[in-house]
Amino acid sequence: MRFCALFLLLAVLGVQARPVVFVSIPPQAWLVKRLAGDAAEVQTLLAAGANPHTYEPDSRQLRKLSEASLYLTVGMPFETPLITRAATLNPSLVVAAMDAGIAKRGSHVHGHHEGHDHGAPGHACCTAGGDPHIWLAPHLMCVMASNTVTALERTLSTSRPGLAERLTATVAEIQATDVTVRERLTGLRTRTWVVYHPSWSYFAESYGLVLLAVEEEGRTPSARHLASVIRQAREAGVRTVFAEPQYDRRPVVTLARQIGARVEVIDPLAEAWPEMMRDVAAKLAAGDAP
Repeated sequence: MRFCALFLLLAVLGVQARPVVFVSIPPQAWLVKRLAGDAAEVQTLLAAGANPHTYEPDSRQLRKLSEASLYLTVGMPFETPLITRAATLNPSLVVAAMDAGIAKRGSHVHGHHEGHDHGAPGHACCTAGGDPHIWLAPHLMCVMASNTVTALERTLSTSRPGLAERLTATVAEIQATDVTVRERLTGLRTRTWVVYHPSWSYFAESYGLVLLAVEEEGRTPSARHLASVIRQAREAGVRTVFAEPQYDRRPVVTLARQIGARVEVIDPLAEAWPEMMRDVAAKLAAGDAP
């Protein structure tokens, strides 16, 4: 009995000894889980379907953050004030940027393209450092993976050989997903893509699509702006428009009715990253079918 009790105690202590790694959004969690394996407990701040622009951490998350070893950021708007609070709660917390070395759209280090295809300078989807939705471009997801391993090596020092192997496997999975998406989108007749929120600029840029955002400067669109998007969508022959679960669907429904299109829902913050990327490609291809 004593042996069994000791074994159970050691097992519990072993689970508790796993370092806690926090991330801001679900796609980061997918990446960290793939790279860290069972060596870390991964916690995600933003719940599925929540709006990152109105997010506030709850008391349970703050309590858990005070016990964490590592917080991996990606440039979401809520991160800067949260980092300040976390430093007070947990002075030993290591904060590392998954977006290190990436020149973001709309930032001062990236030449911004004017027009609807990539949003507008100073758009509310962007922080001071630029548009944070970099995980929607596979080549940038690979950079995030490399940055993550660098940070995990400091936290999971006993698992370094495994990290290298898992990085290779994860990058291969990201690249395979990219190939699948690219093949699915090859030959699209309508290259114009209508979404509510301009989260998808990196995806559009990666696959040669023109993005039309229904949202206007982070707000519900004015009648004038909506009329402009309707006109452009009609001229481009758009037959499917896309809503996201984090945002008001009504403007997209209104637009769809005006141009005789159907509405599809896609989630840029879904945790299952390969499935999310393939799902978007499939819906774009289905919307282009005669």
